[in-house]
Amino acid sequence: MGSFELSGHDLSVRYTAQNRTLVVHGKDLVGQDEQTFSDVKVLASGIGATITVVLLPSSRNGTKVLLHLLVPNIGRITEQVAITGVATVVNDFSHLLDGAPPVHQAYESKALTGMMHA
Repeated sequence: MGSFELSGHDLSVRYTAQNRTLVVHGKDLVGQDEQTFSDVKVLASGIGATITVVLLPSSRNGTKVLLHLLVPNIGRITEQVAITGVATVVNDFSHLLDGAPPVHQAYESKALTGMMHA
């Protein structure tokens, strides 16, 4: 997979394939407006490539916040290609201090558009 830059409503992501770094910038992100993640693992699947990073390991009440990206699988490219993707912010309530509720996760998804390049 090549490097890519995608943006959508109040969120932008930049993945650099050479050093496997993901930069996430967003309004109302948990913690900081911009976070950088190194040594990011990209997993290929039948529906695209996925990247998951932890935005917040645990809030005061035990909520974990993750960002899950889905982008298309791309063959070998020599020029930029337009792509779409999806970012899903996951609030994981599995380890709340007062015990997990019946529903363990909540999701907020955002459509992303941008470019992938070699």
